[in-house]
Amino acid sequence: MTATTFLFVPGDRPDRFGKAVASGADVVLLDLEDAVAPADKDTARAAVGTWLDGGGTAMVRINAPGTPWFEADAALAAAR
Repeated sequence: MTATTFLFVPGDRPDRFGKAVASGADVVLLDLEDAVAPADKDTARAAVGTWLDGGGTAMVRINAPGTPWFEADAALAAAR
């Protein structure tokens, strides 16, 4: 199957994660980059990790190399 619909969900909005998956989108991306304010990055990362650890399935968009959040985001993605 070719993915035709991608739904980005702000990582600091865990109330929307399940709704996004239920939407029928081919791919759900939990966004830790542009959709999350710098002050909320740690909270968003924790919410995404909790959701994935609980059995949620999604792709994760992480912050770019050279940003203060890249290492922690990459560790989150690599652990799953």
